[in-house]
Amino acid sequence: MPAVDDLVLLDTAEQVWGPDLLAYLLGAGLDAPLAGWSAEVALQDPGVRIRLHCVLEVQRLFDLGSVARAWARDLHPALGFRSPASVIRTGDEDERRVVLELAERDSLKPR
Repeated sequence: MPAVDDLVLLDTAEQVWGPDLLAYLLGAGLDAPLAGWSAEVALQDPGVRIRLHCVLEVQRLFDLGSVARAWARDLHPALGFRSPASVIRTGDEDERRVVLELAERDSLKPR
């Protein structure tokens, strides 16, 4: 069973990202069939918890969830024209660090 704190964080993230995008970000279907995937069960995997914390940090940096979602879906030149969402899902620690640096920089741009 995941820790209660992780379940609260999961619920917080799902409210902003929605269940489908959050499942994608957390890696649903990467290592096992997508059918039957459950975020609560997946949280037992340390990699899923790392992705969740990355998602929550991106969420924190942007004022609006809609802006965070749009930013995460857009292709980014600094990521080799991959989306931040794709990098959060499949990237390594260094790539995720770049995503967070870009999110911090981009969240400060006037909109």
